[in-house]
Amino acid sequence: MLVLVIWTGLLSVAGAEESAESLGREWAQRLRTVVPQDPSTNQAVLKIRNREGRRQIPVTVITQPGKGRWSVEYQVAGDGGKGGREISRIHYNAEGPPTYEAWVEAPGKPSTKEGLAPGDRVIANSDFLLSELGMEFLHWKEQRINGRKLSNGRWCKVLESTSKKPEGPASVRSWIDEKLGVVLSAEVYDARNVRLKHFSITQFREQADRWTCSVSMVDDVRGTKTELTFDGPVPR
Repeated sequence: MLVLVIWTGLLSVAGAEESAESLGREWAQRLRTVVPQDPSTNQAVLKIRNREGRRQIPVTVITQPGKGRWSVEYQVAGDGGKGGREISRIHYNAEGPPTYEAWVEAPGKPSTKEGLAPGDRVIANSDFLLSELGMEFLHWKEQRINGRKLSNGRWCKVLESTSKKPEGPASVRSWIDEKLGVVLSAEVYDARNVRLKHFSITQFREQADRWTCSVSMVDDVRGTKTELTFDGPVPR
């Protein structure tokens, strides 16, 4: 009888593990396939706080939807608008991880295109990596749901994404709004379970026919913070 009880308990634990992993893969897939319906061009502002002080940088965000593939482009003007433009583009693909491009357009000179850019490239020396804006962690192999918790007064699924790569972050824990189906916050950890960065949507509300959205990224290691504030339709 004792052996039967132990075996039944092991089966229950195995079933719970499988359920958590199945739900994790399901929610990750759901988030990966959120596609913008209409093209849009929005104005945003990067508010950067680091050891050099505080600064604000205007950003133009261009979203181009497509069938199975779509892109979001971030255009950052140079100093006073005279130093050219830094352009970073994220290509989303429902079937695989995002890819990136980056180049610089200088006045009176041909564009200097870098081709495929690494995901650890930052936008305008801020705290936002292209891989973070592209939510690359949703394409990692291991995904599991670790419960249901409140975040800013809203019920969320807690998704744990685990990377098997020796380099880069080891895991990301994200809080997914159950009704809106968006990531409200996320935390990035290394292999020792030390938090490296954390991200959150600090504002997300509709005013008339427009949305306002502020997204903050804090680097816990460097002690820096960047806020990306949108006014208008919010890109993915």
